[in-house]
Amino acid sequence: MKNEENTSHISIGSGKKNIVFVHYFGGDATSWQWMAAHLKDDCTCYLLNLPGFGNTAPLETKSIKAFAEYLNHYITDLKLDKYALCGHSMGAKIGAYAAASATHPPERLILIAPSPPTVEKMPDAEKKRMLKHPDRAEATTTVKNATVQQLDEERFQHAVDSQLAIDNATWNWWLEQGMENDVSGHIKTAQVPTTIICSQDDPVIPMQWIEEEVKPYFKNPEVIVWENLGHLIPMEAAEKLANTLKNLLKTDQ
Repeated sequence: MKNEENTSHISIGSGKKNIVFVHYFGGDATSWQWMAAHLKDDCTCYLLNLPGFGNTAPLETKSIKAFAEYLNHYITDLKLDKYALCGHSMGAKIGAYAAASATHPPERLILIAPSPPTVEKMPDAEKKRMLKHPDRAEATTTVKNATVQQLDEERFQHAVDSQLAIDNATWNWWLEQGMENDVSGHIKTAQVPTTIICSQDDPVIPMQWIEEEVKPYFKNPEVIVWENLGHLIPMEAAEKLANTLKNLLKTDQ
């Protein structure tokens, strides 16, 4: 098993299928580790730290476009012949923008509990609470508010600690600008086969948003809807998600 680490990414597995993973807001590369453990024999998983996350250096100028350009440069440097791109929440919005811009686009785009390409309408009171950063008590509340399935101690503490390792200016950028940046016109130009995986019980991204603010901006997307899961699907249902990804990639022979 290949398991290489540096400050920008982690590589897990030695399988023939390549998947690049982009984490959620509040997470980092290692937020995927439990799911990637179930993929290591079938796939090579590239778990990326976006700039400013996982104690990495932040971007000087922050925008969805700038993060997407960073992601595409990272993928180019990997020199992958074929790959799938999988993004979670904020990472899905950035990943979708990157796929629409890439000179070498992914074979498949997989969006997990995606932040809408339009505007993620977080209530003002919740945004004000989350802008108290870094704050362990608020980070703990954020994890509890986002999940339906109770995380074990290791995963719960990771979900809290990963928030505290995010650059403050990057944290504020997403809450005050990134989630409100409507990039739907650009994303709509992508021609990549797209699968959306979501939960009808997600307390962060409700199904109404998936139907009205996500699906219309992708060409004939496949939508997989689960239940009894919250927003942190890669940690709440790591094995289930891994098995679903395996099945999806079997169709991309």
